[in-house]
Amino acid sequence: MTGITAPGPGTRDAPSLRNEIVDSRETVAAASKIILVRHGLPGGPAGPDPGLGPEGVDQARRLGAWLGGLPVVQVVASSYMRAHETARHAAEPLGLEVRVDERLREWDSDRAVYATPEAIAATDRGRAFAEGRYDDFVPDYDRTATAARMRAAVLDAAASAPGELSVLVSHGGVINTLLSDILQTPSPFFFNPAYTSVSRIAVTLSGRLVVQSVNETAHLG
Repeated sequence: MTGITAPGPGTRDAPSLRNEIVDSRETVAAASKIILVRHGLPGGPAGPDPGLGPEGVDQARRLGAWLGGLPVVQVVASSYMRAHETARHAAEPLGLEVRVDERLREWDSDRAVYATPEAIAATDRGRAFAEGRYDDFVPDYDRTATAARMRAAVLDAAASAPGELSVLVSHGGVINTLLSDILQTPSPFFFNPAYTSVSRIAVTLSGRLVVQSVNETAHLG
């Protein structure tokens, strides 16, 4: 007859054994925290690297007001003007300087004029974006190399502030690439990140990246 044997005095149940082998340094609770931010809405003179428009400045300031309630220890940004200006406005209430990391830049491009997806709505790529056909929107680029440089930037930020909260201001395309690499999604672009939207990543001591949220916008009201 087969039955269930109760643990004897020399045995322990599975949950207690699991608790013994948990490495507290590898838990999400003990991990370094990264807030990934897409830049605010660009504006101003057309060119390859525009800064923020008035709406983008307002978005960045709203972001800064929200971050003021969090224990942020560093703000890092892409060198592109739209990202760096977003970071500067967001960091001001925190009393922090913005550090530049070139690895947070957008997809590499030789275009002479930057245009938002909304500005190219009448084109094939613009229609694909509006309809959520993101595979038809994404340009030809090196997904593996882009994911690797973004991952390295996140790991270095975590290593410079272990166990703390860091804010990294970057771009919609490469944020998608990194998150899709972590989550192993089929497409390197799987969501439309709002301007100054927030996505959260936990980085464990061993360098594991754990996605905690995607595309938060509550700070925008």
